Amino acid sequence: MSGWALFGLLLIANVASGIAVSYDRFEHRQLFSKLSKLEKARDELDLQFSQLQLEQATWAEPTLIDRAAREHLHMDNPRPEDTVVVRQ
Repeated sequence: MSGWALFGLLLIANVASGIAVSYDRFEHRQLFSKLSKLEKARDELDLQFSQLQLEQATWAEPTLIDRAAREHLHMDNPRPEDTVVVRQ
């Protein structure tokens, strides 16, 4: 192989390598940007989930359930004479 042919081949390989590195860096930046957005969305969802868990725990309080049953559903504890015990 002549010197000029080898030089041309190495020049083409060098340019192709430079293009590949540039493309790889561009792709890395794009993926990093997407990762940052997804991490931010995950953090927002984690915060919302924590708030919903707190709200669920609040609504599961027996006193709140009892009050809601009495006020909205007009429920009350049965009187002893209205209670029937079933045995097997």
